[in-house]
Amino acid sequence: MKAQGLPISTIIIAALGILVLVVIGAIFGGQIGKFGKAASECPGRCYKLNPPAEAAGLGIYSDQKCNPEFETRLSGSSIPRNMPKNDNPTPWRCDECCILTG
Repeated sequence: MKAQGLPISTIIIAALGILVLVVIGAIFGGQIGKFGKAASECPGRCYKLNPPAEAAGLGIYSDQKCNPEFETRLSGSSIPRNMPKNDNPTPWRCDECCILTG
């Protein structure tokens, strides 16, 4: 009986294919993180009753709730645009995210 095995070229091609998949996965994994942050940003005005002390003077929060006459309150949890890089965005979340509706 003869031993049967895969040719070395097949093994090399399979290893290169796996390497390419790992690299593509790493690239898209980083992009998904960026997308998640951008999707949670408030595209309009961010109202917060008690902003974090670090936010003083940054001008990223409004002290007025959404005006239903010309603004719509977005549902969900939002963070303000131009928020400083922070490991824990929870204290920075908007109480209301208001967008102009005309």
